[in-house]
Amino acid sequence: MPPPLSDLIAGARTAFQAGRHAEAERLATAAHERQPASLDAIEILALAHRGRGDTVGTERLLRAAIAIDPAPRWPHDDLAMLLFESGRLPEAEAACRAAIAADPGNPQPEMMLGNILSEREELVAGAAHLERAIALAGEHPQLLANLGRNLQRQGALDRAEPMLRRAVAAMPDALPPLAWLAELLEQARRFDEAGAMLDRAERLARVQGTDVTLQRAALLSRTTDWRRGLALLDAEPRLSGAALLQRGRLRDRAGRFEEAWRDFASGKAALAAASGRRYDRAGVAALLADLRAFFAAAALAPAPTSGDVPQPIFILGFPRSGTTLTEQALASHTRIRAGGELPFVAELAEIARHRTDGTFPTQPDRLDNGARATLAIELRDHYLDRAHAFGLLAPGARFFTDKMPLNELYLPLLRLAFPAAPLIAVHRHPLDVMVSAMSHDFTHGFHCGYRIEDAAHHYAAIDALTAHWRGLPRIAPHDLGYERFVGAQREETESLMAHLGLTMEPAQLAFHESRRFAPTPSYAQVQEPLNDRSIGRWRHYAAELEPARVILAEAIARGGYAA
Repeated sequence: MPPPLSDLIAGARTAFQAGRHAEAERLATAAHERQPASLDAIEILALAHRGRGDTVGTERLLRAAIAIDPAPRWPHDDLAMLLFESGRLPEAEAACRAAIAADPGNPQPEMMLGNILSEREELVAGAAHLERAIALAGEHPQLLANLGRNLQRQGALDRAEPMLRRAVAAMPDALPPLAWLAELLEQARRFDEAGAMLDRAERLARVQGTDVTLQRAALLSRTTDWRRGLALLDAEPRLSGAALLQRGRLRDRAGRFEEAWRDFASGKAALAAASGRRYDRAGVAALLADLRAFFAAAALAPAPTSGDVPQPIFILGFPRSGTTLTEQALASHTRIRAGGELPFVAELAEIARHRTDGTFPTQPDRLDNGARATLAIELRDHYLDRAHAFGLLAPGARFFTDKMPLNELYLPLLRLAFPAAPLIAVHRHPLDVMVSAMSHDFTHGFHCGYRIEDAAHHYAAIDALTAHWRGLPRIAPHDLGYERFVGAQREETESLMAHLGLTMEPAQLAFHESRRFAPTPSYAQVQEPLNDRSIGRWRHYAAELEPARVILAEAIARGGYAA
């Protein structure tokens, strides 16, 4: 007589817990054959398949368990984790959302979804899910660490610090939260505290077989002891891509320009190789041509202004052109709220594609009359809904900033949604922009920043596109030249504020004293008094920049610069 199903399940569990996985799988298989809907048997089989590396079989079993009964948490949680660890992040996100829909009280998918969104730079949405996980599961130290890191990356240092401190206290042997807290203290300009925290991290890293040399050098680079940071990196036999860029910046500061450029080029190449990022020049050129043709032919009605909420100020410009400095000066005004690098304009392009059944941006002749009449209103409302979710529409401000680099790609689209919103076009000598772009890691501009030729081509293409957009109705941005701003800060700030219909406030001339942290690679620069050290920096790299100078000739001339 065959054993009862319950005995097979109990035996399988006992065998699995004892490490006898083959026996456990044999018993669970027998149970599953007898009762295909047995979730206990499926769970043990999924664990066994996972244990021997069979992700395909594991996924099949977990999906079968969910189909049989979507209520239990474990198949949802395990499926989401399996997909996440396999690098299938869109599917992992979908699994998390399905798990939350099946059981809104389950903290595990909330935590995982928060982490996925945070890594995708959707920090506000990620924080909301991490906060929900804490509300459900309590202040687990890893949840506190992850939420603290998210808030730190948003620039909310005051909110992030207590969470990271509680995480460090609860997990004294965990290196990441300790290193994150040290970084936060450096970002807050509390350098002595940052150094002490980094000393703790260094002792722990040494035990774990790693180091914090790059972070130490970054901290020292903010102080008068920056040469010691350079010496630390010079002594390292091998450096990561990020460390090479940091050393290059310090070598530039020391006047070792030839070595600095080698570090910039090698660091960017290492980062591109590690991430697989590359610039698709032909694809970008095709997109720009499509956009030009679309807006030349499409007649779309602009949206009326929604005047009862704060309105966006669009700060346009290439990465490293001075957009962060501009935002910091603007946000030092009592009526302007800092939005940072908002992802909303790119979302408008996706909505336009969906709403026009794929005719945007390639087939303007196929636009139906409904889309022509209502698309702009839909884009405006989506943008403002997202701004509300980010806390940007709260009372007390007249404007908020949107400084996502290269928003000018879709300038006519955002002009349809906000025909009266202020536009500020920030520009700087293109060759100075190239030097700064090569010395920092960024992914804006379709990953153009990893080779000097690609960065130059993208700059030239966007500059030409923006010049073309200026010929369209309602596109007349206020031009803010970085060099002019440095040379005549008061006059340029007054002119800028007059464009916005506001009066300049004294705090705007001392924006470097603001307690606001700008979460971009430029955060250290905007915490210093305005200076001209970066103007004409390109001359130290004239030979290395020669290929870029040729590509940028028209942009340089259009901007009134010499090369």
